[in-house]
Amino acid sequence: MVSLMVTLVLVAEMFTGYPSDRGELVRHHHAQVAHALGLDVASALSTGGQGAPQLQRVLADARAREPRLLSASVLDTQGRVLGQVGNHQQGWHLEPGASSTLDNIRIPLLVGGQRWGEVQVVMQPLYPTTLAGWLREPLVHWLAFISVVGLVVYSLYLRRVLRHLDPNAAVPERVRTAFDTLTEGVLVLDTVGRVMLANRAFTHVDGQDAKALTGRDAADLRWLLDSLPAGRRNPTPWRQAVHDKAPVLGVPLHVVRAQQPTLRLVLNCSPIADNGRVRGCLASFADVTELQERTERLRVALEDLGASQKEIERKNEELTLLATRDALTGIFNRRSLMQQAEQCFADARAGGTPLACIMCDIDHFKSVNDRYGHGGGDQVIQGAAKALSRGLRLHDFVGRYGGEEFCVVLPGSTLAQAREVAERLREDTAANLGASLREHPGVRVTMSFGVAELEPAMADPASLIDLADQALYHSKKNGRNRVTAWRTDDTDTAGACA
Repeated sequence: MVSLMVTLVLVAEMFTGYPSDRGELVRHHHAQVAHALGLDVASALSTGGQGAPQLQRVLADARAREPRLLSASVLDTQGRVLGQVGNHQQGWHLEPGASSTLDNIRIPLLVGGQRWGEVQVVMQPLYPTTLAGWLREPLVHWLAFISVVGLVVYSLYLRRVLRHLDPNAAVPERVRTAFDTLTEGVLVLDTVGRVMLANRAFTHVDGQDAKALTGRDAADLRWLLDSLPAGRRNPTPWRQAVHDKAPVLGVPLHVVRAQQPTLRLVLNCSPIADNGRVRGCLASFADVTELQERTERLRVALEDLGASQKEIERKNEELTLLATRDALTGIFNRRSLMQQAEQCFADARAGGTPLACIMCDIDHFKSVNDRYGHGGGDQVIQGAAKALSRGLRLHDFVGRYGGEEFCVVLPGSTLAQAREVAERLREDTAANLGASLREHPGVRVTMSFGVAELEPAMADPASLIDLADQALYHSKKNGRNRVTAWRTDDTDTAGACA
């Protein structure tokens, strides 16, 4: 660079004549012009030409010969102006008795050996005082030449240097090949976020080649900045990684590009450190678009599967109800009733706990059917099921045993407790069952009840139900609308008590 500048100075001096000791040359020239003018004025005075016209002509001729002479004035010893050319008052700045300067020169006049007066000469200043004057100056031409040529040469030199300093050019070909084989987009950034290196996968996303990206601020990539979450744009993840000296991982990017598929990327930024000093940042861009699409399809499939499973469960519940419930009353049908009774029977046997059963029947049901039709009969059966269900405990259950006959199973209840329940149910049905015939209010319908409890000799729940059914038979036989409890005495003789 030093050699370059010296060469430029020498070339400029050859073409413009600069630099040189211009001040000394101008001073010498001004002195010669002023001295010559003084001699001309003195000659005119010595030949008797003291008149103003002759002096004025001498001054005018001198100004015409010398373009740098701006004004001149001839004064006698009393300071009277005998001749003048140009705007002398504007350019003359010397005080009386002051020494001459570069552009204000005082020449004494001697006539006959006596001081007669002086000639005051105003010359053009060494440096211009206006812009137009400066533009005509060789010095300006010299500086302009140096600047333009220097800028061109320096630009060429800098371009050559930068080409050698290009990070892409400094990376060995084998490293570049390995760098470009990565499926993830990768940027190597400096500490302020400028791109130093970019691999092929990233250029496919950005649309520019690696050389065009080199030196650019990553934040100037509009698609990249816009795809960052709102809370991650200031500072950017790569700036944060450099500042915190810690990785910033898992930043989701939603890349929306015109006339191109939307991309889902995950940005990871890790600081590049050398001896504890952060030198830059490595930013990787993992394309998870296909993975998220598959995840979304899987989520939709799971939702559909869940909906199908719920529908299957609902259908199974419906099937279970159809299989276990009586269609007319909604309580257990006989098959489900027996299954539940078998479980209660097994639990009572295993735990040594009491178990009771109530069999009940609608009194004179055939007459109800004959008088009010099968619709009326169905209403009475439904009313009986509701009355029996609302009069039981949570762990008790009731089922339709057949026709107008019902069976109630009471886990944990003794014969006496079951009899109390049966009596309560009898009173409820006697008072309210007739209201089931909605079109025939005021009709009284009753029920009969038979109660039995689990005994040691019983082999299955059917035996218990059979005893309760026998007790029911006694209630029917003895006038209906009553409760009969079955009791077996110590002599193994059976009997029923009201």
